[in-house]
Amino acid sequence: MITFKHYTVAVHDLDQAVADYKSRFGMTAIGEPAHNSIGNFTYQPVGFNGQVMCHLICPVSDESPIAKLMKERINPFNPHGEGIYLLAYESDDTEGFVKQVTDNGGRVNRAPNGGNAWVHPTSSNFVLMEIYPKKA
Repeated sequence: MITFKHYTVAVHDLDQAVADYKSRFGMTAIGEPAHNSIGNFTYQPVGFNGQVMCHLICPVSDESPIAKLMKERINPFNPHGEGIYLLAYESDDTEGFVKQVTDNGGRVNRAPNGGNAWVHPTSSNFVLMEIYPKKA
């Protein structure tokens, strides 16, 4: 069984995005901002009543994969290239899900030490999907 967990939005100003999500949507920060050293970004989970609905992520350098993606998205209506970055799902059978995707022509990247899997955007209409094992 696959369960939707949260969506992730790439932003150019994390503090401003957190303030906007609070004033516009009523979402509040959950926990403290954190840094992801692999992706070289800072993130802040936000949501309702302590339940995470969204991760706001902001690249720390121009070399971050997030920054590179945002640069590709820049246009007159989106001058910072912000937008949906990832949809996250929890799975009872991550291995089975990965097999289904790859057996049907999809591409999947795996974490070096197992666990999480990422469905490549070219396999999902250009949406990066993260699938992680259901916590016991």
